[in-house]
Amino acid sequence: MRTIRYGFYGEDDAQKIFLRNYLQRFPEANFELDEDFCNRFRAGNKKQVDEKFRMVSQEGFLWYQHDIFFVGRDLDSHLQSDHTSKFSWFQNYAHDVNKTLFMIPVQCIEHWLWYLKIKRDNPKLTKNESLETKPRTDAKRAVYGIPEVVNAISNPIVNSLTTHFDIEWLESRSYSFRHFHSQVQSFLNQSVS
Repeated sequence: MRTIRYGFYGEDDAQKIFLRNYLQRFPEANFELDEDFCNRFRAGNKKQVDEKFRMVSQEGFLWYQHDIFFVGRDLDSHLQSDHTSKFSWFQNYAHDVNKTLFMIPVQCIEHWLWYLKIKRDNPKLTKNESLETKPRTDAKRAVYGIPEVVNAISNPIVNSLTTHFDIEWLESRSYSFRHFHSQVQSFLNQSVS
């Protein structure tokens, strides 16, 4: 099994935790998060992600020897056209487009988490209800119980929801997750096989 060292630059801890737990689901690779790098380079908001992701990823590749780099940025919109536009924008400015993957949840990461919470709470549920058009505050309230939450409360909840989850099920519910998952699969197909 190949070890793949990765860097992450994103808006919040929830994205980083989701990513870490998601990447542990691939038996063909051992993804290793560079914690020192992540502690040194932290974005506080989407504006910082947009403005600094190229420079930060370049640091990761050149000085930290990352095999792959992940950028996490909430879309703040539910429109697929906005998702496509933001992804294209990121790709145009990426330092290494083949090794920089973009995690762009529709509206916010909590929408992905909301799907996972519904699945966990109702494992036999087959109804495919779209949540991504619902307001961000609804998603945060559904996941955390309140619309504004500190990391000390949210991080354990995110970890609990993402430690074991059905990737195919989430992929069938969320366009933005499916898009992200396909990037990871393409990277693995090229680098591990």
